[in-house]
Amino acid sequence: MKKIIRADIYRTVRGKALYITLAVLIAIILLQIGVSAAMNAAINNSAAEINFENFEGMEIADIFQEYTGRDAPNLAMKESGNIVYFILPLIIVIATSDFSCGAAKNTLAGGVSRKKYYCSKLFLTCVTSALLFLAYILLSMLFAIVFYGFQGAFDGEFLWNVFKVFLPQLLFCIAAACVGNFFVFLLRRRGAFIGIYLAFFLVPPILIGMLTVIDEWFSNLMDYVISFNFLYIAQIDTLGTNEIIRALAVGAGYIVLSVFGGYFVFKKGEIR
Repeated sequence: MKKIIRADIYRTVRGKALYITLAVLIAIILLQIGVSAAMNAAINNSAAEINFENFEGMEIADIFQEYTGRDAPNLAMKESGNIVYFILPLIIVIATSDFSCGAAKNTLAGGVSRKKYYCSKLFLTCVTSALLFLAYILLSMLFAIVFYGFQGAFDGEFLWNVFKVFLPQLLFCIAAACVGNFFVFLLRRRGAFIGIYLAFFLVPPILIGMLTVIDEWFSNLMDYVISFNFLYIAQIDTLGTNEIIRALAVGAGYIVLSVFGGYFVFKKGEIR
């Protein structure tokens, strides 16, 4: 199992996919900060001309939140649903490559059990996805500090405000990785995997949005969409205990079903 993980790490580090993914992620972070800076400058320049009579008791900061280093992690986590698409190239490199080139069949024929092979792919997929999500938060804070400064105290309150959102979102990040791993071992073909993975995360929100126009009840189905739960749990301060537990149960449910379902189909499937 360790040899498989080391080989996958070597291939991932030596390949281009990881660095292209990081480059795109950094570009998006800089775009978010750039838009924030532009909006902040525009508001500051026109503040004297704005009539705030209808916003009694509110400051400019209450209407528009500046992307400071202290605020960056939570602001980034409010936009973190798209991290599921950045996980995709990592899964392709780690898990689908072996099936497309026949390495999976050779590895299993060499005496490696399916259980060890499956667990090694699952473990590395989850770890790299979690590290990517962590990098997204840390880079958001780093770049915000460079442009705006930290603007506050790095204290227990700051850490609590970050971790109370980050940890639940990390659960959904791992859930997305597990779902992707399930599709890999179900389909065992790169093209089919990419199509199904994208459809799984793109189609349900669009379909539910269309159905909600017909009947508001369909909006309840969004509770079971992984990418939506990233945004939902980012508002944790406004959620009740039951709502938080339900969201976490959904994430845990995806993990359990994906892990055992993936192993079942791989154990029973024919490897070519």
